[in-house]
Amino acid sequence: VAPDFDQTRQGWTPGLTRLLEYVPRPPAGQQLTVLDVGCGNGRFARMVDSLGRPFLYVGVDGSEKLLALAQQNTADLQHGAAYFCRGDLAELGWMQALDALPARDAFANGFDFVLCTATLQHLPGYDLRRRLVQELSALTNGVLALSAWQFLSSARFRTRQIPWSHIGLAAADVEPGDALLPWKQGQFAVRYVHQLDADELKQLATESRLHVADQFRADGKEGNLNLYMILACG
Repeated sequence: VAPDFDQTRQGWTPGLTRLLEYVPRPPAGQQLTVLDVGCGNGRFARMVDSLGRPFLYVGVDGSEKLLALAQQNTADLQHGAAYFCRGDLAELGWMQALDALPARDAFANGFDFVLCTATLQHLPGYDLRRRLVQELSALTNGVLALSAWQFLSSARFRTRQIPWSHIGLAAADVEPGDALLPWKQGQFAVRYVHQLDADELKQLATESRLHVADQFRADGKEGNLNLYMILACG
């Protein structure tokens, strides 16, 4: 589904555009370092490029096809360079792929801005989501931005849920907030999603020694289908 996903993720959503307000400005003579975990087609690199500041962007994703599209989509950046690596975020050790990048020294002390948008919702189980946020916390020396899809707040998505029996499970086998939803762009697929509400995101932040600096909702036809949370160290 990578090509179809790419076509539906070309635009700059209101939420991602607002995230640019939280991207720190590095000291004079230094480049901004950005880590995008679950980067998809790399569109946020182009958004950072629009700021007109020198920057280094690193994107991590589990899909080789999306990473290839990301390379193409960022080939003409004007103010920075983009590097990509494959990492299965559900597996321990995904961060080792960062060590193999030629620009490793530039982010040896962490990244100025780390984002993980529309990704945590596809990781099954609270423990797995907590582990990833803690790993992201260890990689940032500034700001960590998370987003989570609030699909249960929309009647049009609640009614699209696929029964767990479709994959041989029962409701008792999963966590509250878990769901199966169809992907219908180009071809049909079933995707696992979990609704991380504000309480769960705040709990993940607390258990990762981060504090909430800001939060907002944006995107979708309703204008509020994604919850964004801006976290800071300390």
